Amino acid sequence: MKKRIKPGIIVIIASAALVFASCKEAKKVEETDSTIPVKIISSAALSQSQPIETSGLMGSENEAQLSFKVGGIIREILVKEGDKVRNGQLLATLNTTEIAAQMAQAEENFLKAKRDAQRTQNLYRDSVNTKEQLENSLTSLNVAEKQLEIVRFNLSQSKIYANSDGVVIRKLQNAGEQVQGGAPILFLSSTNNKDWVIKCGLTDKDWTRLKGGEKAEITFDAYPQTFSGSVSSLSQGSDATSGLYQAEIRIEKQPAKLATGLFAKVSIYPKEKTNLISIPVDALIEGESDSAFVFVADGGKAVKKQVKIAFLEGEKAFIRTGVDAGAQIIREGSAYLADGSAIKIVQ
Repeated sequence: MKKRIKPGIIVIIASAALVFASCKEAKKVEETDSTIPVKIISSAALSQSQPIETSGLMGSENEAQLSFKVGGIIREILVKEGDKVRNGQLLATLNTTEIAAQMAQAEENFLKAKRDAQRTQNLYRDSVNTKEQLENSLTSLNVAEKQLEIVRFNLSQSKIYANSDGVVIRKLQNAGEQVQGGAPILFLSSTNNKDWVIKCGLTDKDWTRLKGGEKAEITFDAYPQTFSGSVSSLSQGSDATSGLYQAEIRIEKQPAKLATGLFAKVSIYPKEKTNLISIPVDALIEGESDSAFVFVADGGKAVKKQVKIAFLEGEKAFIRTGVDAGAQIIREGSAYLADGSAIKIVQ
């Protein structure tokens, strides 16, 4: 007589089978390969000229802030901003009432000293005055003459003349204003094409890398193309305000139209080359300023290393320190890695 299996028992057996199957599947998942596939590239050593990146403004070698030597009230300014001027052209004058009175006074003092010296000399010849009195009168005459020369010179400097062909960039004072001697009145820039230069500021570290004559690449916001140039001069002292050293860059083939104040970005290439390591830019992670990290394949593990970036150029990063030439740099798969992660290299 066959025994019938109760339906409840069938359900229990089926459930047990499902539990066994799921446990087996879970065990299978646990045994999955945990290594992370990555692609690598070998870092390359090379000798490269690290460019100096800076910016500056277009200007002229013959720029001048013109002023009166002596103070006074401005009588008239004969030009306005944007006017083109010729070398030697009269630009501004002072009211010379005070200076003219000083000159008249100096002339009278000179004539009096001259008469006194002549009288003393005649009396000395007659043995009435002493030699000391004669010498003192001659000294007074010389002093009066020099004072007259000073006043004459100051009177001649009560007018401002253009020191070259150029254009008035700024008018800093107006007629009727009281000015001190040496205070800028007009800012003049030469319009000679040979005088155009870009004036850039350099840090002391960059300044020491340059000797003069280095090649440069220049870009303007106003023009789409890149221009070639060279370092024409380097200052031998830092600016008191910014602390930077000024360099002047001359453009080889200048655009047809230039103006003072055009903004330019400049890359200067020093003649001395530096030993650097080249790696792909996409291998860098967690970059900040000139520091970043890379993963290096070492014995089946990913090792995280900090590197110092010299500069970036296209798709390459040039590394100053942090990795050696020939290091196996991970360039794909680094987003899934942590320091010490197990990896496998794939093609």
